[in-house]
Amino acid sequence: MDDSRVEQLWDEIWNLLEDGRTEAAVQRALEVLNEDDDVPELRYLLGVGLLDLGEPEAAITEFEAAVAAVPDWSDAQAALAWSNFRACRFEAIAEPLGAAFDADPDNADAHQLRALIAERENDEPLAIVEFAEARRLDPERYPEPYSMAEDEFLACAQAVVAELDEPIREVLEETSFFVQPFPSLELLRGAEPALDPQILGLFVGQSLLEQSVAESGALPNTMYLFQRNLERVASSREELEEEIRITVLHEIGHHLGWDEEELEERGLA
Repeated sequence: MDDSRVEQLWDEIWNLLEDGRTEAAVQRALEVLNEDDDVPELRYLLGVGLLDLGEPEAAITEFEAAVAAVPDWSDAQAALAWSNFRACRFEAIAEPLGAAFDADPDNADAHQLRALIAERENDEPLAIVEFAEARRLDPERYPEPYSMAEDEFLACAQAVVAELDEPIREVLEETSFFVQPFPSLELLRGAEPALDPQILGLFVGQSLLEQSVAESGALPNTMYLFQRNLERVASSREELEEEIRITVLHEIGHHLGWDEEELEERGLA
């Protein structure tokens, strides 16, 4: 495939991604790659689309093909590292992340990922430096989060829960409620497939339908909120409170037996 054709397809598919038409972008990339799969630029775009659709394992395959063809492509190496992170393949992050920095020391995505890894490893000084560098390099993509002390966050979450409708509060009264900085590896890998480390909350237990047919003696349901992940998607107290509200309702929706389509219809996806 000649360079002009690749450039044309890049613009076409990238515009679909930017417009939020991710499924159409993935479909278009697949159509072209079905004719010629030796185009690293299109493998990269397909990976971006798959990652946006929450399919990091599939994205890894595409990014691996892209970096195999163009090893010094910093964005592709960073995207591969991010895909491994989101798939909980932590042991596979270091190599592509290092390659991303080698190709471009100012790659904001690479700095943000290094910060997240440092945070999980309790290396707070490195995390602070790397988060700040990611914000400096790309403030629109990585804005300053709205941070709270742990006790203040818990009080905020409790206040939000207290304002929910009575039926939801009744469900929560029968649910253990925990706030953690971020999800543990045990929680992430306890699901199949493994969960994204950036999840905002998690309901662990049985839906009402499952409980109605389950044997007695089941463990109590548990709700987790992940403070730092929630703070990173909010720039004010009002936004943080709204994110907490939506997250709690989303997770309780799973308990009530709502699938992802129903959650989306209710504005909770």
